[in-house]
Amino acid sequence: MLDSVFIALSGLVHDIGKLYQRAFWSRAPEGWAFDDYSHPAYTAWALESHHNLFRKVGLELSLLQETATRHHEGWRDKPQYQPQTPEQWCVALADTYASRERQESDGQSGHTPDTPLKSVFANLRVQGAYGQRNWGYSMVRERQEVGQKPGEAYPEPAPNVSRDTYWRVAERLDARLAELSRFTLSPEALLSNLLGVFQELLWNVPSDTQGEPDVSLFDHLRLSGAIAAALWAYHGGSPSIEALRDESPEKFLLVLGDLSGIQSHIYRIQGAQTGVGGLAKRLRARSLEVSLAAEAMGLEFLRRIGFTPLQRIMSAGGKFYLLLPNTEKVQQALHEVRREWEAWALQQGATLLPFLAAHAFAPAGFKAFSQVLQEAHRKLSEAKLKPLQSQLDDFYLSKSAQSLRPCRACGVRPAKSATNELCYGCERDAHLGRLIPKRQEVGFFVPAAPEPHYRFPASRAALEPSDTYTLRTHLEFTPAPHPWEVRLLAGHAPTLKDALGTGRWRNLAEYQAWAKEQKLWEEEEGGREASDPLTLAELAEFSTGAKYLGALMLDADRMGEAFASGFMDEKGHDRSSPSRIASLSRMLELFFAGEVLELIKNPKTYQHRLGWDGLKAKEKAERYPLIYSVYAGGDDLFLLGPWDVLLEFTLDLEALYRQFTQHPKLTFSGGFVLVNPSLPIPLLAEAVREAEKAAKAAGRDRLHLFGQSVPWGELRSLVPWVRDFQRHLNAESKAGMTSALAYRLLRLWKQHQQDDPARRMRYKPLLAYTLRERSEEIRQHYLQLTDHTHTAWAHLPVWVQWGLYLER
Repeated sequence: MLDSVFIALSGLVHDIGKLYQRAFWSRAPEGWAFDDYSHPAYTAWALESHHNLFRKVGLELSLLQETATRHHEGWRDKPQYQPQTPEQWCVALADTYASRERQESDGQSGHTPDTPLKSVFANLRVQGAYGQRNWGYSMVRERQEVGQKPGEAYPEPAPNVSRDTYWRVAERLDARLAELSRFTLSPEALLSNLLGVFQELLWNVPSDTQGEPDVSLFDHLRLSGAIAAALWAYHGGSPSIEALRDESPEKFLLVLGDLSGIQSHIYRIQGAQTGVGGLAKRLRARSLEVSLAAEAMGLEFLRRIGFTPLQRIMSAGGKFYLLLPNTEKVQQALHEVRREWEAWALQQGATLLPFLAAHAFAPAGFKAFSQVLQEAHRKLSEAKLKPLQSQLDDFYLSKSAQSLRPCRACGVRPAKSATNELCYGCERDAHLGRLIPKRQEVGFFVPAAPEPHYRFPASRAALEPSDTYTLRTHLEFTPAPHPWEVRLLAGHAPTLKDALGTGRWRNLAEYQAWAKEQKLWEEEEGGREASDPLTLAELAEFSTGAKYLGALMLDADRMGEAFASGFMDEKGHDRSSPSRIASLSRMLELFFAGEVLELIKNPKTYQHRLGWDGLKAKEKAERYPLIYSVYAGGDDLFLLGPWDVLLEFTLDLEALYRQFTQHPKLTFSGGFVLVNPSLPIPLLAEAVREAEKAAKAAGRDRLHLFGQSVPWGELRSLVPWVRDFQRHLNAESKAGMTSALAYRLLRLWKQHQQDDPARRMRYKPLLAYTLRERSEEIRQHYLQLTDHTHTAWAHLPVWVQWGLYLER
């Protein structure tokens, strides 16, 4: 009896021939003589070309070829590609369910290989508007290697797509598969490696060039494999063709996992005011813990029911979505995992609340998958009304706890002992926070793991690769003998090396002497190394002018509407499909977890895209790595850093997001505050959260800062006013700008806002009188403010305070 892993593999490779079909384009591969140029023929040839890879895993090649290629019921003139056996029908149905967004075709007619993949945002209808529908992604950029890299997922008006680019991608895929064939793999490890390599090379290859090419071949293949595995398991691994084709039963189960309380868990650190050091490290470790907890819960669920991570069709922001068979075994595992994770949550102090919900649906649900998602989210909302339901009768502390004294750092869990003032988790965070900048892999271990590690109900996660399952926290797709996937979870913590990169000190000793003089240096066991994170106080010291810490929260606007109804056209037809929904989620995660971090760490990647000259790019490359990503993923982020650096970065990031989506209604709302680095983290988080809410309330598509919510375009127009204001403050002439005059401007603006309409315009003669003794340049410049409709007058507190803090 065939197992679900074989079926998943068949579904994962069933359309791989589309890549080779477009690379060869009506030509037979060398050494092959056939006149069938349809993509299933190329799939069969590709599998035969890499037969050693599949045979070493124990797969029968001819069976794999037949199962993968016979997936077109409608090809009446090509009976060799019509399904006949149950396993072939399973893959064929999965292909159909995954691609509800397109029509059946003969695989040969239609566009030539110069059709680019369109952005999934292009056909997204939000607030009645669509994205840029005539642009596409380049498959290979000029002078670039093949494969997914930061800074490349941006649509263009004239993308580089041709038979030659397909040929280069096909060559790279062949090389990757040859690398992989050197290992001795389990079927699960082969599945994992193929998924990773397909992500690297097929993310910008259109699955369909004959309809609307807005779904990548990677997304289509991974969804087809997941659906096929779930469908096969629902029927017990031995279905009849009639049972497979029967669409009346609710065969599928969409399981949603969610960790609530993420922000309060991350920010519930009392160390800033109690003297417990390592605050910056603890924040990074807490943030990673949240991401890994969601990963661990999903992986544990899948392991228990015998499925691979291929079934995780979406995952971001502490949430995951699993596509599973609607069987009693899965329902029982759902109950068990929920109970175990709720017990774990109580042991951790209930700062993170795990929720699991499931919605069963029939195959017809794939025709309007956004409705399936809505119903699943409704059930998740109901589950959230009953947190920790399985544990309500249990006392939340471990029966083995020796001390009821609260941890001095988190104030929630008990301290380890009467003499050790920290709990296990906070003690671990200090160690892990120091290691995170130095590592690029996270391994899940069962049961034992290297110290230090995160403890979850059935596994441990450490910053080392594992034969069980490894997450790579950067875009690295090299094949490996064990299961792995790319998950951009590690974020960025500024280090002493980044401080030295500013050029202010020649070496670590000079920096250490300066930091000690400023009372910023934190001694650690074994001393501090260049790869150790900077403290929040050190980050504030890098600010220009006032030595404050900047805090930024950004959230993508209207994403709820996008997922719920974004694929509904003007006539009310739902064009959503699992592939489109998964692609939308993946691209958002790529931006918030990938592009944001690349802009922080390597801003020169975006020099030409954002129009910087060489000098400006060099300055940003020195400054942006000082930004600390406390949290970035899903569709929101929280950053800390030198306040002026963070403000400059925010404007660049917003410009980048507009280029990434090319959609007029997909915007950012954010809040920005300046704080003393010693402010307790919960209070800091609350202040910036309120600022973000103010931006949303003011109409979205804006940043709230210095007490005002300013649309992004208007905020950019204020930057020259900040620069001129700085220059005028620094003018040596007695007739220049002064701080006293600046505060006078602020009072006039406030009076204008508070006056009744009949008296509101009296600020104009008062302003002219105030400027009477200034130099001609300054007087003429600030007399522009007598136009009460001028953006600079409307948002005067922003650029005046911005400039004053720069000069303080």
